Amino acid sequence: MLLTELLFLIFVITVITFIFRYLPFVLPKNIIQNEFVINFGKKLPSGIMLILFLYSSGLSEEHVNPSFVYASFIAAIPVVITYIWKKNAVLSIFIGVAFFYIFSN
Repeated sequence: MLLTELLFLIFVITVITFIFRYLPFVLPKNIIQNEFVINFGKKLPSGIMLILFLYSSGLSEEHVNPSFVYASFIAAIPVVITYIWKKNAVLSIFIGVAFFYIFSN
């Protein structure tokens, strides 16, 4: 990847991130307090965790090692339990990484 392409990519990511962080301050209250938007915000962390799990659990061509797949599925159990118990996505991800590291070695 050329330096100009990399800089353009960083610029686009920065602009998109800024827009998403700035939108709640400029949108009208009726859009922000819409039931769909509130429900979407509640379910987004679970959806992101599901996408990350499906990608890393052997469903991509890069991860074809059976021990990698087994470690992913075993590490998913404490992630789900922790997320249901604490409702904290960051804590669940850290616990999942720790369990994956333990079971993959």
